[in-house]
Amino acid sequence: MIITPRPALAPLTTLRLGGYALAEIRLDRPEDCGRLPEALAAAGGLPCVLGGGSNLLIHDGALPITVLRPLFGAKDAEPEVLGEEESDGIRRVLFRAGAGMPMPRLLAWCAKKGLSGLEGLIGVPGRLGGAVAMNAGAYGCSTAPLLRSLSVYTPEKGLHTLLPEGWSARYRHFSLTEPCAWYMSVSAVLSLAVDTPEAVHGRMRENFLHKKAGQPVHEHTAGCVFQNPEGQSAGRLLDAAGMKGKRRGALYFSPMHANFLVHDTRCGVPGLCSDALMLIAEAKRAVSDMFGVALQLEVKEWPPCPS
Repeated sequence: MIITPRPALAPLTTLRLGGYALAEIRLDRPEDCGRLPEALAAAGGLPCVLGGGSNLLIHDGALPITVLRPLFGAKDAEPEVLGEEESDGIRRVLFRAGAGMPMPRLLAWCAKKGLSGLEGLIGVPGRLGGAVAMNAGAYGCSTAPLLRSLSVYTPEKGLHTLLPEGWSARYRHFSLTEPCAWYMSVSAVLSLAVDTPEAVHGRMRENFLHKKAGQPVHEHTAGCVFQNPEGQSAGRLLDAAGMKGKRRGALYFSPMHANFLVHDTRCGVPGLCSDALMLIAEAKRAVSDMFGVALQLEVKEWPPCPS
């Protein structure tokens, strides 16, 4: 466990926005969880779990939060293969990976092994724990249906393992069924279908080329800002409402895809979360006025709004 006082948060996110936390607590081994209560009591503030920082909009200034960084498995070369199962006549491989494993490295391993199910997440820069927490998905895949068990830490029960009845998942949402103030993923067991490495790699390549053609994959973004309303595309609604290219300070909605908020770090103007929030509010009003649709945020805002 490594504790850093008053860390800058912007460098820890893909959007490169945010102020300072009270402290950052890095956890490299599951055994570190036993020291968390004491560390959190000393640091103070609201505990907030940060993975790859690829889906976060963090406020400016000094923030009353302590950041937990679960880096379990971040340095491991490969996931641990546990065995096989058969489901609906499909041969599947079970494996365990730490919540801190970067998704690009996990997907590269899946392609090498010929394991199918996560191809839609190609190009996602986050970590496995974040993919679980958001039930991340694209191109027909979602993370939650592939989970067989999840090891988590909660302040109420400490480190423990859950089976599928222990969580609830829907579109871009994942939560534990047990009552808890917050949770942190430690490791996950996933089940992926067996295929050929060539087929898995081919689907990943096709998905990435499609994503690259329509999304600002090489810019500083936090992914999609808004969830897609049922049966509709948030990007198309925002485009029709005139938000594509709309700018405030160093932040703007991408001309490639109106549902991506981009931070222009080269424009010479400091990037501010307040500018991002004003653009988001303007986008919500524009879509509501034109279509009567209330857009819901997909990015997570820190500090989080009280539930």
